[in-house]
Amino acid sequence: MRRLVVVVALGAGALASLVPTAAAQRPRTWNTRPVGHVELRGGFNGDVAVHRRAAYVGSWGFAGLCPVHGVRAISVRRPTRPRVASRFARFPATTAEDVWVGAIETPFFRGDLAAVGIQRCRPGARFAGLALFDVTRPGRPRLLGRLASERGVRGVHELSVVQRADGRVLALLAVPHSLLVTEGRKGDVRIVDVTNPRAPQELADWDFRRDGPEPDRSALVSGRGSLELYAHSVAPYAAGQRAFVSHWDAGTVFLDLADPARPLYLGRTAYGSGAHGNAHSGAFTPGETVFVQNDEVGDFYGTGSERGSWGFQRIFDVSNPGAPVEIGRFATESSIPGRDRRIRRDGLYSVHNNVIVGRLEVVSWYSDGVRIVSLRNPRRPRTIGFFIPPPRRDPQRFWRAPNGAIRFPQVWGIAVRGDLVYASDINSGLWIFRARALRDPG
Repeated sequence: MRRLVVVVALGAGALASLVPTAAAQRPRTWNTRPVGHVELRGGFNGDVAVHRRAAYVGSWGFAGLCPVHGVRAISVRRPTRPRVASRFARFPATTAEDVWVGAIETPFFRGDLAAVGIQRCRPGARFAGLALFDVTRPGRPRLLGRLASERGVRGVHELSVVQRADGRVLALLAVPHSLLVTEGRKGDVRIVDVTNPRAPQELADWDFRRDGPEPDRSALVSGRGSLELYAHSVAPYAAGQRAFVSHWDAGTVFLDLADPARPLYLGRTAYGSGAHGNAHSGAFTPGETVFVQNDEVGDFYGTGSERGSWGFQRIFDVSNPGAPVEIGRFATESSIPGRDRRIRRDGLYSVHNNVIVGRLEVVSWYSDGVRIVSLRNPRRPRTIGFFIPPPRRDPQRFWRAPNGAIRFPQVWGIAVRGDLVYASDINSGLWIFRARALRDPG
């Protein structure tokens, strides 16, 4: 790992104020070019989705720090001058981390739908669960329907939506720790029919700890502990006939949803002995035979949990989902030990989310910003570009790096439209940039 050391010499009795230079306030780029930026006051920005001429940025909250930003709809009609057009999903004492937006057409609704995961973040929250909005006019969102999570469950953490060839619209929800809170009655994975978004109906729930094959699930629970086997996210593939579940230390679990009311287990990406675990999210390459898994590992709360390495990516051949085979890995120079056998601790350097376009992927990597990665040879992925927002302090004064630093980039999510990338920084808002490689992703 290469490091830049700056030494400042001060005369005796001198008083120094080290102010970031103008260059330090600009993004760092390689094969990318800044286009636009909108500061979202209050920080704690969550995931980002883009549809038509609007971007949608969710919001985070934790341990009583609960600014209730909801979702900001941002007009990107002019990408050089993005502006907040509206705010919605602002339920008291909740967060709205994850949002999906897309067009659907059913006998009950035709237009642009936003599905938002609502979670409690302090006492007094009257609603947590799935909230559905009509955002056909992004400046005037309208609540269509909602589906509450059980009492005691924090709510919907991550979600996705798919309209299948049969016209049915399914929302796939991750409700972490639901299995434990409900004492086995409700699994962490929920499959909800939102064909009529004004009346969503839960079809099924599933959880590896309850529904996975024996003796596999029993061995995992005894070896890692049930708290580390929750479902973090779930997303469709095979045109909505299948789904993958990022099931933390159980790995990525693949399900058959031919009958969405009866999910069937296909297989999973298991971890070896001593591995960190923490399957957080992932994405398929075209053809859906190669899967790139994001393992989120890090000292996010001052616990020392990175154990010598931040989270990185594992790449699997899933031609047979019943027996995935790891064929490659990808990490940044900051997230795993380099020649000096050290990792960076002046920020948070784990992988988070990825989007795959052709034979390229765009990856949010917290303090390493956004990485553009070539997957032309998935066994040997390589960086071909990056965009790193300038360091900012968290407006809520919560985030702190393991070494005590309080100013650093912190990219949560990305969305891609053409050669434009939309990146949400937890501290500094929405960034829009062009990636040269995306002009011809292959």
